[in-house]
Amino acid sequence: MDNLKSSILATVAYYDIIDFPLKSEEVYKYLINPGRISILNKPIDDFEQDDVAKQLENLVKLNFVGSWEGYYFLKGRERICLKRLERAGIAQAKWKKFLNVSRWLQSVPYVRGIFASGSMAMNNTSEDSDFDVLIIAKPGRIYTARLLLLVLTSLMRTRRRWFDLKAPNKLCFNHHITEDNLHIGHHSLYNAQSYAHLKPVLVSKELFEKFFTANNWINRYLYNFRASYDYSNRRVSTRSDLVLVAKILEFVLNTKLGDWLEEWAKRYQQNRINKNPKTHDSGGRVIVNDKELEFHPNSFEKYLINKYNQTIKDLGILAPFPEQDSGLTI
Repeated sequence: MDNLKSSILATVAYYDIIDFPLKSEEVYKYLINPGRISILNKPIDDFEQDDVAKQLENLVKLNFVGSWEGYYFLKGRERICLKRLERAGIAQAKWKKFLNVSRWLQSVPYVRGIFASGSMAMNNTSEDSDFDVLIIAKPGRIYTARLLLLVLTSLMRTRRRWFDLKAPNKLCFNHHITEDNLHIGHHSLYNAQSYAHLKPVLVSKELFEKFFTANNWINRYLYNFRASYDYSNRRVSTRSDLVLVAKILEFVLNTKLGDWLEEWAKRYQQNRINKNPKTHDSGGRVIVNDKELEFHPNSFEKYLINKYNQTIKDLGILAPFPEQDSGLTI
């Protein structure tokens, strides 16, 4: 099997694990870099989206891949097409709720960018799904921004708490980074695929482009990925009154009072995070510093990566090395 065909099959296999059949253009966009799955490691010729479509049809004829209504999946997995359509319908309703809540976050000082992540970003939600959010904050005010986000969403009763087993339609602020620290340092195929699906909910085009420029490592994993800002139906409209509230609060807090609040918020949050038993669970990652706050104590990453490695091996794809997780705790 040549490099391109192997890469296409590996990409279909990766998403098949999460019950997410792909359209031809999605296979092209999220194509796993052929250099990662070819033991020959030979360069591939230039190719276009039409070439991917033709190779997908060849894989259907070879009985590796099945197809239904423009979706592609591993042979015998037709049922996941209906699951994707069902989840997309659920996600459409959830997006309305998510955007209605997210617009109020414009009033929080020091928030510079908001991305939807996880299942929401992929339109792949269940009824019980929460809203995963990536926040970009002003340098030196990450703890203040997080504190005020939690206060606001608690008052609105839209915040997911750490002890919630299920939290449908609640905001889960599981990752915060500062504007001067946009590079995501934990590289893996899982994270590349995850960050490639981010949707810009409330972020300027300039900051959006800076974020993906800082994370161009994604293309080491996804051959054709190019970030797109064109998700107008997934963005919050700017409210001048809410933006004014944030500016007034920043004016008040750009003082010694704000410095004191940041230090207090830092001590308070770090103390609570360290006392949280989930912080010390294995199989995930929790980062707490002045430039990044990440809360993924129980990550799906290790399972998916291991399952992917075994699946492509079973399909006869002889990768030069197995994919690794992004450095989760043992």
